[in-house]
Parts: sequence; structure tokens; C-alpha cells
Amino acid sequence: MDIEVCAQWDYMSMQEAAAQLGGKFNTEYGVEAGSVGYLREPYHGEPYATKTLVPEAFRYGRARIAAVELQKRLPDALHIVETRERAYAFSAADDADIERMQRRYREFVALCARKEQECGIPCMIIASR
Repeated sequence: MDIEVCAQWDYMSMQEAAAQLGGKFNTEYGVEAGSVGYLREPYHGEPYATKTLVPEAFRYGRARIAAVELQKRLPDALHIVETRERAYAFSAADDADIERMQRRYREFVALCARKEQECGIPCMIIASR
């Protein structure tokens, strides 16, 4: 079982939704889906980067979260990604693997900030566990 987080925004196109869905159905954890508004994190030990980045979405199932809040939480989430990968990686995680995983979170936050600026309202973040 995995933790999944996706962002939705006003005027989301069918192409954007399809790209996000493609990330959901890719079975590799290293999938580069942050840039389309999708994050997946395996359940194999706390703490969880996704729950640090978007706690309101886990509390309520969904929440509009301002980009400024996501940007403030991003450093803590990135630290958790690195800590978890070094502690729980099934294969030895090297620096390149960790950077690739952290990039997904950076891209997710950047996308949310861009869509908030374009639409004038924060993205709706949906979390499933």
C-alpha cells in the first residue's frame, strides 16, 4: 500500500489530468510525476515526507493549501526524503537516487505555485492512504 497525493487546480485540462493519471499507474517509485502534480510514497516507515508537506490534506482528505505554505514546508519534506531513503531503501540509495526523489517534491511545489498564480486560488491537494 502506498501514500498518494495529487494536486488539482481550476481549469485543469484533460491532458494535465491524463499526465497525472499516468504517474499514478506507473509502478516505479522513482516515477517523475511531481511535475504533473502527483506524489507517491511507500508505507515502509515513518516519518513521511508527504504528510509533512500537506498535513491538512491527510487530516481532511483534501484541502486547498497555499503555495507559500508548501514552500515553507518543502525543506523539511526534502530532509525526510533523504533520511527515509538512507534508512529504508531496499537497495542502497545513492546521492543521485535521493536527488531524483527530492526533485519530485520540488517540482510538485513549483507546479502548485505556478497554478495558484495562473488561477488565483491555491491548488486542491488530495491525499489517500
